[in-house]
Amino acid sequence: MDTEQPTNRLFTTSNVISLLRLALTVPVVITLLNKQYIVAFVLCWAGAFTDWLDGYVARKTNTVSEWGKIIDPFADKVLVGAVVVMMFIQNLLPAWFVIAVIARDIAIMAGAAIARKRMKTVLPSLMSGKLAVSAIALTGVVAMWTSGIARDGLIMLSCALMALSLWDYAKRLHGLLR
Repeated sequence: MDTEQPTNRLFTTSNVISLLRLALTVPVVITLLNKQYIVAFVLCWAGAFTDWLDGYVARKTNTVSEWGKIIDPFADKVLVGAVVVMMFIQNLLPAWFVIAVIARDIAIMAGAAIARKRMKTVLPSLMSGKLAVSAIALTGVVAMWTSGIARDGLIMLSCALMALSLWDYAKRLHGLLR
């Protein structure tokens, strides 16, 4: 199937799926506040599924949009950020890790804003970024049930992948702006 240029349409099926993931943040936060970890776990996996689904739908229906390139990663960052903050509040994740996750997301969003302003386009996510978010999600899931070596090992893996993704995003931005 030939890929078309991204459109400026806001209300595509894939964008609505991304917006649903953004809205899913509220029940996830509520379930974490109430220590309903099994429900939070299911909701987080539903969010992960919608992350895959929105991209699949956009590609299959040739409805990739500039809005989708903004909404999708924004929904990811809000959901992941809310989850790690709530897990810190519940004493499930250390503060330094939560700060690292949020600082990485702020840096990526700032770079994306610079690229958008200079190049008039929204750059797609990189695989290293998707891997970092997956590792952070897995860390959160494990942290709901244990604070031992498995959680700590996943925190270190997440940090390594966050550093790699920041390097990749910075390298791409530098190359594009030269």
